[in-house]
Parts: sequence; structure tokens; C-alpha cells
Amino acid sequence: MSGDDSHWQALVDRVNIGLPIIYPTSNLPALGCIPTSDALNELFTLKQRGHDMVVSLAVADLEQASEIVAVPIQARQLFEDFPPSSLTIILPALKTLDSRVGGNSIAIRIITTGISRKLLTEVGPLTATSANISGVNPVADCQEAAEALGIEFDGFIAGTCSNEPPTTLIRCDDYATLTSGEQLQVLREGMISQKEVNSWSMKMI
Repeated sequence: MSGDDSHWQALVDRVNIGLPIIYPTSNLPALGCIPTSDALNELFTLKQRGHDMVVSLAVADLEQASEIVAVPIQARQLFEDFPPSSLTIILPALKTLDSRVGGNSIAIRIITTGISRKLLTEVGPLTATSANISGVNPVADCQEAAEALGIEFDGFIAGTCSNEPPTTLIRCDDYATLTSGEQLQVLREGMISQKEVNSWSMKMI
């Protein structure tokens, strides 16, 4: 087994036993763990994050997302019409998950960074919260983020992210059709502006 292979296996093993890892995304390093209660305990303790502060889940693609949330055709269209890495969409869970990932309403982010998509394909959805202690400004380099959090070499994928704005967070309730402005709620502007989302929504009417 090569050094790269052994590092990859150590990373996967770490994820599978419920420990957090750091992986690159299109804008900032993400702190990821599988969405189990024990793994989330580890992540929230490491991040010093309040347990009432919900984190999103990263997926490799919408097919993987559809294993945990309902994905209406309109949500698929939204991901197709905008760069998928620019959006996080809150969708209804197929079954109730831990409240720290939203319970019945899960925020889904599609990761387009190649090495991170490979990881997600292998281990399944991971949390996608920023890799920093709560209240501390995040950094763009995964190794720097790991050092700040005390995570060793087997706990991060090397990479420097773009440090662009966060994803735009949109709520899509189970009754929403995403065909009118009233049913499409932008909860946080980011890479995509409220104006752009509103214009898209009007075209869908």
C-alpha cells in the first residue's frame, strides 16, 4: 500500500469510527463527520459549538441526497440552473435525523471538489460546517484548519480553498413547489444573491 493509499484508508477509517475530518470545498475547508449521535458529539465538542446550532450535510450528488431527503423536481432544477456548489437547500428528511443536522429538515450541500466527492461517495453524507472553532474566523487552507483544531495528519485532506462567500441557504418545505416567491425562502445570501433567486423564481411561475 502506498503512502497516499494508507493516508486515504486512515481517513476513511477515522470517518467510519465517528471521528471528524477536514475536507476542501469550493469556498472553505469543511469539518465533516457521519450524522450519528456519537460522531456529532465529537464534532460539536471539537468545534465548541452550541448543540442548538444546526449544521448542514454534504453529499456527492442529488442521488445520494435522495437517500436521506425528498428532492422535488423543482429543487433539482434549482441545482441545475445555478452552480450546485453555490447552494445549500433545506429539504424534508425521509426519516428524522439528529436535531443537530436539522431533524426533519435537512440542509443539503452538493460538493463539487473532486477529492471530497470521492470521499463522500465512499463514506456517505458528512456534515459540512466550517472547520473552525465557533466564533473564530475560518482559514482557507485545510492543513492550517486542522492544526488550529488539533487534528493530526490522518484527519484532513490537503487543499487550499477559494475563500469565496458561503453558499446561499434556501428553504424548501415539503409543500413548497419552488414556483413562486412566497414558497422560496432565502435564509442567507451567499454566492447567489437574493435578487438572482427571485428572478429565477419568477421565471418558474
